[in-house]
Amino acid sequence: MYLFVRSIRTKTGASIGIHEKMSISARLRSVIDDRGMSIKEASEVVGIPYRTLQNYLLGEREPNAKAMAAIRTHLGISLDWLLTGEGNMAVDVSAASSETRTVNQQEEAILELFRSLGEAGKREIQSAAEEKKRIRDIEQRLEDLTEALEATRRPA
Repeated sequence: MYLFVRSIRTKTGASIGIHEKMSISARLRSVIDDRGMSIKEASEVVGIPYRTLQNYLLGEREPNAKAMAAIRTHLGISLDWLLTGEGNMAVDVSAASSETRTVNQQEEAILELFRSLGEAGKREIQSAAEEKKRIRDIEQRLEDLTEALEATRRPA
C-alpha cells in the first residue's frame, strides 16, 4: 500500500507528518508524474478529455468503468492498485501483452478488410467512423457538462 504523507505546521512552527491512504486521484497523479507526462499528454494517450482527467486528478469525480479500462490499457496500471492502493501498480505483463496481441490481431483484420474495399467503400467506412467518434465526443461533453451542473447545485 502506498501512503501519502502530508505535513502540517503547529502553532510553534513544528512540522508534523500525517499519513493518509492515497486516493484514486493521488494514485492516478503519481502514475502520470512517474511517467513524466503532463495532464494534456496523459489525456491524449488515454483518450479521455483533458477536463475530465483534470476532474479525476482534483478528486472532483472518480473515473467510470470505461475510463478505468482506458487508463489500465494505455498507462499499464493495475485496476486493483488504482482503486485500492493494494498490490502491484503495474499490470501483469503477460496479461497485458496477451490483450495487446488480441487488439493488434483485431486491428490487422479490420485493416485488411478496409484495404480490400474500393474507394467509395473506404470513404463510407471513414465517414461512419468519424460520425461515431463525433457522437462519442458529444456524449462525453454532455456527461462533463452534466457533472459540472450537478457540482454547482451541491451545497458548498
